[in-house]
Amino acid sequence: MLLSVIIPTRNRAQYLGNLLDSLAEQQPVPFEWEVIVVDNASTDATAEVTHQKSETLPITIRHVVEPRLGLHYGRHRGAKEARGKVLAYLDDDMILDRQWIRGTDLLLEDKADAVVGRVLPKWEAEPPGWLAALWSKGEHGSACWYLGLLDLGDLVKPIEPSYVFGGNCFIKKEILSSLGGFHPDAMPSPLLRFRGDGETGLMVKFKQRGLRSFYDPKATAFHIIDANKLTVEYVCSRAYNQGISNSFAQIRAEYGLAQSVTFNSSIRNRYERHKQMSPSEIVRAVGRKAKGVVCRLRTDPYAEIRKKIAEAYRAGWQFHQSEVKNDPKLLEYVLKQTYLG
Repeated sequence: MLLSVIIPTRNRAQYLGNLLDSLAEQQPVPFEWEVIVVDNASTDATAEVTHQKSETLPITIRHVVEPRLGLHYGRHRGAKEARGKVLAYLDDDMILDRQWIRGTDLLLEDKADAVVGRVLPKWEAEPPGWLAALWSKGEHGSACWYLGLLDLGDLVKPIEPSYVFGGNCFIKKEILSSLGGFHPDAMPSPLLRFRGDGETGLMVKFKQRGLRSFYDPKATAFHIIDANKLTVEYVCSRAYNQGISNSFAQIRAEYGLAQSVTFNSSIRNRYERHKQMSPSEIVRAVGRKAKGVVCRLRTDPYAEIRKKIAEAYRAGWQFHQSEVKNDPKLLEYVLKQTYLG
């Protein structure tokens, strides 16, 4: 057994069957592999769908239940159950290209320690025009973080570990274990205060270890985007959660634990510049920045949407900061060395 495909899921039975069907249609490979559906205490037909597919599809499918709510619990339970040397993580609302399983190539050739595949949208409704404003374009390609979409082109290439999305990635099992696993992620509403920075925290440690991350477009997954995700309200909820995640990461940084290199460097560089400026120079600099923001707001057709998203992010940040400040036990949880146990 070389590869274990891990699908954490909760109450997504209507999508899970299609994903399992696309796994059964993968092109043949010269190694054994398995699929592990980690049922995170679902109350729908997840168990029934999984068992039915395990009996009718020509692939090995196992169903395990993880009663503790949280995406990281599902991911870690899958790793514990896995018999493969390579772990592949998928979101449950995806459909895969037939070559997706070739995302293992670089790891089997020992050219990479983690690989992320392309994630393209499968729209179930017409996307609104303002959605284009949420795409980030960089030297490698483009990404829409709010919808978990990633398109870095048609060529295999080394990438920054921050591009390794947990929804379509391959990683060596021994490396996941040695790095202490994922940070908390995707909590239900009553447990949002326990949310962390998910795979981002893992990949920060990955980068600090000097490990190799690659993008391989052969491992293409199509992410189903339904109408509910194409609303400002949904994006604001994602921004709110991101505020919590960044608060989590920043608190860990303040106590000397791993933090995003880019985020930390940005704050540090700004702080160093301000230390060298007089109070009047700081006031003028802030005024120039504010003026630039106002000018952009006047010319940006989506300014109000951006403002709502920014406000939701700030609200999430402030919520988490307040919760940690008022609960020593939560602070202790945020500062755990590992969440793998």
